[in-house]
Amino acid sequence: MEAPESTGVSAELRAELARRARDRKSRFVEFDSEEPTVWNPTQVLHPECGIPFTDITAWHYIAEQLDKGCDVTQVCLRKPAGHIGYELDLEGAAGHPRIHVKVRLYKDKIKGRSFHNSTRAGV
Repeated sequence: MEAPESTGVSAELRAELARRARDRKSRFVEFDSEEPTVWNPTQVLHPECGIPFTDITAWHYIAEQLDKGCDVTQVCLRKPAGHIGYELDLEGAAGHPRIHVKVRLYKDKIKGRSFHNSTRAGV
């Protein structure tokens, strides 16, 4: 079965983001003042089962959503200035906010920047 048409990024980039998210050797989260990170998957309920994510299930959920064709927005990061990040705005569990995800490609890896309940008004 073919993946849905990509929204926001090329099919190749989408596949690469998903591949890195699935591979434990190709993904990481690092808290750093030069690159702020809000990575709180254990505070977010998985929409399909209602239990909190773990780091591993969060990464696999990101990959699954990329495969399903979720919207991906390319953003210019403030920190580090001029670098490109990718945002996903995913459906949250019933009665809970949407899930905000931000990642960026870093050398041959994917760096998790955000995974938390959305704080945007109206979502």
